[in-house]
Amino acid sequence: MKYRLGKSAAPAAEPLLGGGTAEHEPARSVTPDPDACGSRADPVAEPTAPPTRGWAVRGFGFGVLAGLAVLALLVAMPALAPARAPAVPAAVADPVGVEDVPCWFTAPVGHQARCGILIVPERRGAAQGRSLRLRFVVLREGPATGLDPIVYISGGPGEPTRIDAASIGSWWSWFRREPWLKGRDLVLFDQRGVGMSEPRMECPEVADAAYRVLSDAVSVKASNALWAAAAATCHARLAATGIDLASYNTAAIAADLKSLLARLDYRSPVLLASSYGTRVALRLAADPAVGARAMVLDAVDPPDASEYIDSARNAASAFARLFENCAEDPACDRAFPKLAESFERVVRRAGVQPLTVALADPRGKAMTARLDDAKLIELLFYAFYDPRRLEELPAIISALAAGDTAPLKPLLRLAVQNYNADEVSLGLFLSVECHDNFPFNPRAAVERASATAPLFRNFALANLPLAACPVWPSGSATELDRAPFSADVPVLMLSGDLDPATPPDWAARTAARLPHGYNVKFHGIGHGVLGERVCASRLVGHFLADPLKQPVDDCQLAASPPKFRKLASAGTR
Repeated sequence: MKYRLGKSAAPAAEPLLGGGTAEHEPARSVTPDPDACGSRADPVAEPTAPPTRGWAVRGFGFGVLAGLAVLALLVAMPALAPARAPAVPAAVADPVGVEDVPCWFTAPVGHQARCGILIVPERRGAAQGRSLRLRFVVLREGPATGLDPIVYISGGPGEPTRIDAASIGSWWSWFRREPWLKGRDLVLFDQRGVGMSEPRMECPEVADAAYRVLSDAVSVKASNALWAAAAATCHARLAATGIDLASYNTAAIAADLKSLLARLDYRSPVLLASSYGTRVALRLAADPAVGARAMVLDAVDPPDASEYIDSARNAASAFARLFENCAEDPACDRAFPKLAESFERVVRRAGVQPLTVALADPRGKAMTARLDDAKLIELLFYAFYDPRRLEELPAIISALAAGDTAPLKPLLRLAVQNYNADEVSLGLFLSVECHDNFPFNPRAAVERASATAPLFRNFALANLPLAACPVWPSGSATELDRAPFSADVPVLMLSGDLDPATPPDWAARTAARLPHGYNVKFHGIGHGVLGERVCASRLVGHFLADPLKQPVDDCQLAASPPKFRKLASAGTR
């Protein structure tokens, strides 16, 4: 099973801002793809990104972000033409306010922090109803400089921004690594229903169902029935507490952010987002009243994507490119020959006789996962979110072909961690997905589309929203909500060519429609580029210095595929 989040396992994040004048270049894509294979010339730096990623939460999963570079010589950006619809709904008549509160953490010496609560109506435009209290922080290193703020939008949907006292240190570390952040406000915000914001929308019923689906050798039909029953119970429980589950979607989240930026008097914000957060950013930037200065989007999730319908094809394409990369690398090809054949053989065998993997689950209990073809692909899918696991993926597949399932344990841990309430708000996730995507991705269409990649058919159909949304009423996005983004806001899009969750053609298609849209595709990278490649941070730095020009750097010539490697010893897995 799977559900789409953003990616949040190893640090990665993205910031941005603009300045300078330059001659406009038309939208185009650049693919750093040298001849060299094997070792990675562009090093994997110490993670240069915020402590969140995005994940693709499918039946188990989750998403990414990363860092930029260069703060010098940021000149005032030229005025840009207003962005076009769909706009974020105005909230003029709604009761909105900001309360400053004492911070729940201590800022390091030389750093400043402002902590507050944004108060918004749960249901905008309603005559009466409950208010929500949403937590935010504004961080800065050094004195104020007047530079435009960077607004970070987390992925998911349902991923916390990690502004709690135990996690905030990762953000201060980010300031130390990225000189371009000095003197600039960094705005962090937990979305409604997520993290430190109201209301609490955990779904322990769905988490319990996840353990059953993993542990029992059940068919896709039977597992979907378990998901549906659990979702229905969670929906009823949340609704009984007074939560209006139809008020939790991308439009509402964007409207909250619009209110926050207005109350903080930020008139030209720079939007930094990854995975699902890019969908919110695109919605927000389309409203001219927001005045977005620029955007950096890592792992683009556009509003018009057919996420469920294309899931089999997208996953199959990512695996196929992985196999090609290994075949082109002499060392990988020698160590793991005929990798595509091994993968198909293992998947088909699991479809007949599920693989078993023993693991201590986060609840402190022992569990044995029984993985059919759909669940096996789901676990392998997670390797595309973690650069280390991606480098080991050929070895993992080869081990499975030899009957060794132990290498799946790290990926299985990632899968079960997705249902931890600290990792994701499943209630918010389902409300967003059932509103934004499910009405436009019917099961019959998913099944028809999977005929182009039959090995991935059950994987595509074992999708949490497909099972849960029929019993999770939360309204439906409009065709206008799903209209392709079109605006004059400069946008830098970063994509990994091995990304199975937000494939690179989504970014390319989005960039092609924009007068100031630039797409850079990185070879050998999965879901989320920033934080994995130093080169990506350097390109973002160039973009911030001159947002109206395609960023280019010599590091693109040195980029290379993953350095595939053998599995770590059993003691370090």
